[in-house]
Amino acid sequence: MSCAVKGRYDTLGDMAVAMAYVPWQMWRNILDVEKGLCCGTIFEDLNKPFCGTGGVRR
Repeated sequence: MSCAVKGRYDTLGDMAVAMAYVPWQMWRNILDVEKGLCCGTIFEDLNKPFCGTGGVRR
């Protein structure tokens, strides 16, 4: 990155990185241990497999 391009972002150091809103997860629709480990979550409601479509409706 050249110095000219880098100079445009110097003011970002004063800003907060992020602020998140994370609601409580309800303990319902719980997967069994084996399936939960395969899916990466024990919550069925959070099991959103990546299909590789890039968010484009086809």
